[in-house]
Amino acid sequence: MSNVGQRECTTQNRIVQFFQTELGYRYLGDWQDREGNKSIEVSIFTGPLP
Repeated sequence: MSNVGQRECTTQNRIVQFFQTELGYRYLGDWQDREGNKSIEVSIFTGPLP
């Protein structure tokens, strides 16, 4: 991975951590290789709350 790619991953991980700890979001994981991956998962927004 290039230096740019490493920096990008570091930044993304830091942002994910911020959203979890400071804003209370739950992280659903890295879905980049998931079959049927979409930008917005409608079922998460329309399903029952945990």
